[in-house]
Amino acid sequence: MKIITWNVNGAPKHSPAWDFLLSLEPDLVLLQEVGCIPSRVINNFDHLTRPAVNEIGEQQSFHTGVLVKGRIVDEPPLETDLEWVNREIAFLQGTLVSCTVRLTDHSELHVVSVHSPYWPLDRRRLAGIDAGPLKTTNPDLYATELLWYALKKMVTTGSWVVGGDFNRSETFDPEWRRKNGKKWLRIPGSAQMLRRMRELGFTECLRKSEQDPIVPTFRHNRTKMIDHQIDHLFVSNNLMPTLQECKIGDQKIIFDEKRFLSDHLPIIAEFSESQLASQIRHSEQSCLA
Repeated sequence: MKIITWNVNGAPKHSPAWDFLLSLEPDLVLLQEVGCIPSRVINNFDHLTRPAVNEIGEQQSFHTGVLVKGRIVDEPPLETDLEWVNREIAFLQGTLVSCTVRLTDHSELHVVSVHSPYWPLDRRRLAGIDAGPLKTTNPDLYATELLWYALKKMVTTGSWVVGGDFNRSETFDPEWRRKNGKKWLRIPGSAQMLRRMRELGFTECLRKSEQDPIVPTFRHNRTKMIDHQIDHLFVSNNLMPTLQECKIGDQKIIFDEKRFLSDHLPIIAEFSESQLASQIRHSEQSCLA
């Protein structure tokens, strides 16, 4: 079974990115910055897409979504015990697309496709709110903190796949910059946010531990530098024993100047289909016991 997460950079229906995606023969796809999915793709998958919004809540021209060979059987909202967090998640509709999918073998996965904006939550909306439970070392809050807090309340049961464009990379942090002699200013708290995901019981498929090398997934449009891994694919730890391989798409194909597909590389994870189904069913039975 193949799971892919990919920011397709606003790909319209005629984009060659869709043919490349089909050539990978995925079973489950988490998509970000979708312009328009063509019928030749839709015909192969059940699908769910929602429009992203900008800082003031206006719909943008691109969507976040999920494709699956199987069925989307539910769209459970990401909910928490804090009303203001639920309100912010609702405001950022189309940023965190949550669903339950039933695969062709009838096993089920909880899926969240993530497109965390680069901009923080509006401090004016948070005036008078104690945001301490969500804070990292960054004074601002982002969609990633809302996601983490929601998952903290929800991942106690079932099998989960959470992936997408988090706009967070360890290379953004001041600590990493000092250690590696880099001077650009980015977002503190990124490594802490990724560590929190691991503490919830997730493993990142591409970079399984903090000690593993960073695998850049993004090419800066202006500088053409490929330094940051801002795309991530997490699965709940019960699924990790079934992971056979995880890699990024070929830079020469994705970033080709004549046939440019996206400024992000897809993350491609392949799992043992029989073992994955067994692990999912075992988790379901454990929840019912």
